[in-house]
Amino acid sequence: MKREEPPRSRPGPQGWRAALPARAEAIARDWGLALGQALGGSTQGLVCEVWRTDGTPAVLKLEKPGQGAAAQAAALAAWEGQGAVRLLRADPDRGALLLEHLVPGTPLATLCAAGRDEEAMVALAEVSLALRRPPPQGAVVADAQGWWRAIAACRDRRLDPALRDRALGLWRDLVVSSAEPCLLHGDLHHGNILADGEGWRAIDPIGATGDALFDPASAVSEPVSFLAGFAHSSRLVDHRLGVLVERLSADRARLAAWAFAIAVLKTVWAIEDGREAGGYAAIAARLSESES
Repeated sequence: MKREEPPRSRPGPQGWRAALPARAEAIARDWGLALGQALGGSTQGLVCEVWRTDGTPAVLKLEKPGQGAAAQAAALAAWEGQGAVRLLRADPDRGALLLEHLVPGTPLATLCAAGRDEEAMVALAEVSLALRRPPPQGAVVADAQGWWRAIAACRDRRLDPALRDRALGLWRDLVVSSAEPCLLHGDLHHGNILADGEGWRAIDPIGATGDALFDPASAVSEPVSFLAGFAHSSRLVDHRLGVLVERLSADRARLAAWAFAIAVLKTVWAIEDGREAGGYAAIAARLSESES
């Protein structure tokens, strides 16, 4: 396994996006696919419905070619459809992934909106356990435990320095005390878990390695818009931690520490990407207060 750190997709030169429709048509021809309509919900690249030569539906996902696409493909191939959507074919040099079509494909976030937050957290815990395994040998994936550098570099006024410094201290302690790294999704949250039959499976991994609790802890602060509008979000976050501790047989202090540190990281990422960062910052503050 090559532990490197593919750059995250950030706002920048977007010329490559203009070529996506033509690239989708070329790949569909090369792979014998019937190209359907573009699917909504993707913030990066292009996602289209397609049909294979035998008539079975699939999903063609196109992103910026290179290391990030290779990391996604490596992670999905390692999971072999267990806990995550199955990878059918990949060409990272063209940023192309052919994926299994999940039915009905409803996001886990819909359970939160329907007042079934505990059920959603149980499902999320089960998915994170299904994904847990050693990193694939020889794959180039991100080193999630090195993402603390983004926190250290942030001096934006929207990030409370006290939260930044506490997150850095906890992050370093957590990394030092971590066991052997696991293969991680890297961005596991309620929008990246879809219904498949009577179960749930993850989509859109970053493809990373790190502490086994990183993925479930990452979801504690999601969906951020849902938590930000919840009148008793501190109580809800506390309950979520309890559900995960029970389902994962995890140490609560360690899980809460990761949840706080990752909420700070997401604040930084939102600032970098030009998105609203206040929701994550507020959740980080509540986690800091409740676990102090």
